[in-house]
Amino acid sequence: MHSNRIIDKKRTIEKIVTPSALIILDGDVVKTYTNPHSEFSDDSANENAEAVLVLIVDDMVFHLVVPDPTTLITLNPREYGNTEFEALKRAEAIVIKTLGHRMLANFYVKERINKYPIRIFDDENDAMAWFKEIELAQA
Repeated sequence: MHSNRIIDKKRTIEKIVTPSALIILDGDVVKTYTNPHSEFSDDSANENAEAVLVLIVDDMVFHLVVPDPTTLITLNPREYGNTEFEALKRAEAIVIKTLGHRMLANFYVKERINKYPIRIFDDENDAMAWFKEIELAQA
């Protein structure tokens, strides 16, 4: 695992690179981009969640997940869960580009819909706008 910290005048942006993803902490948004041609399993999802927990400590965050179309997702939506990370999610958005990922994401959403706000999007900008709506509604 590799970590970088970039200081911006407005905020700190932190990056983590794991075998399965590039994770960026940008303010109160954790952005997870899965690596091309990799496998994203329960184990790799947990490894990513544990890495995120080190960065956010106990802060509530929005979670954006953007799987690369070539990522093989073997995560089991019914069995997988990192309760510590899930308890810190203000909302989660998943940006989907393939039919296979959409089918799996629909199942994942159904398993978590009662835990925190969660939606599937076709576009990252729409997902970020949804986070802003939630932030304004919670203010």
